[in-house]
Amino acid sequence: MDTMSSPVKRSKFLVYTVEECNSCHLKTKRAFQIGDYIYKDGGECTKCKGKMKIAMIYSEKAE
Repeated sequence: MDTMSSPVKRSKFLVYTVEECNSCHLKTKRAFQIGDYIYKDGGECTKCKGKMKIAMIYSEKAE
């Protein structure tokens, strides 16, 4: 069988980054950005102005 002639089905995924505040433990979800990695320093917490760190990176199947 010629594999070049048969179409390959590929699923689309959306990748997200979850940041967590070191002080108040607020979690925020945003779109993944190139250069993100676990435990990387993030922005400032919107609740307590503490430091955010990346806690998780995951994907969800796109609809």
